[in-house]
Amino acid sequence: MSRPTHKTLAAVAFCAALVPAGASFAQGTMEEGVVHFAADFAAAPNQFMTPEGEMDGLNVDMCGEIAARMGDEIQWTNLAFPGLVPGLQAERFDGLCTAIFINPDRLQIMNMISYVQWGEGLMVPEGNPAGISCEAAIGDAASYEACFDGLAGMTVSVAAGGTTNTHLVEQSDRMEAAGLDPIDIRAFDSNSEAIQALVSGQAEAAYLNDPQAAFYITTSEAPYELAFTGNSANQLAIATLKDNTVLAERILAALEEMREDGTYQEIVDKWGVAAVDEFVLNPEL
Repeated sequence: MSRPTHKTLAAVAFCAALVPAGASFAQGTMEEGVVHFAADFAAAPNQFMTPEGEMDGLNVDMCGEIAARMGDEIQWTNLAFPGLVPGLQAERFDGLCTAIFINPDRLQIMNMISYVQWGEGLMVPEGNPAGISCEAAIGDAASYEACFDGLAGMTVSVAAGGTTNTHLVEQSDRMEAAGLDPIDIRAFDSNSEAIQALVSGQAEAAYLNDPQAAFYITTSEAPYELAFTGNSANQLAIATLKDNTVLAERILAALEEMREDGTYQEIVDKWGVAAVDEFVLNPEL
């Protein structure tokens, strides 16, 4: 029988004390017996606050179980996405357990352990009134260009500081170089704000990670749909500072144990994300 997840171990810490530079601990954590993770809790289904004020989501389950396997209590810091990497560099917490994609720049400063994967998509009003479409194939970046071309001159909301923002800017720049109107990009601090911008009429579409958009549409029964999905499919990571290989290896070992007894697959199935074939510490891109 697989072990249950451990949301009951989680405690939200909105203010984390700075750790003196150079501090080290035998288990790779700032505090013996406690692992401090940070995440943006406005990013359902990855992690979010329920109406009752409780933490929930893929990463609450995943990293709660990882902490339990490591024999640690878990403590959370809730922080908007743009502040997560700087906060880790300032040693405000031990690691990031949030929706963060692996890329070469991040690998320079963090240990990144691949653990799930998904792509990016466009949330639009039901019926797709602007007719945004393309013959897209996951893994074929050029096949998505026609979808973005349909956004010329349109206002699109996105979460600031993330890969979705970077990719949307790149597509807009490509379009402008080709003689099309650029996308009017409105960047917000969180995915929930990007979605709200669409709902309130500030934007005509929202560019999001696929599961986040699908979760909102499904749970709210809102009159929206995904015009396309699967762009820039990539692996997400749990991250530690580059010199904290002790904690990174403990996390990796916990994930391997979870895969062996089926707990890992139960969690990814519950939250509608894709499993990775193997857990890799600092994968080559």
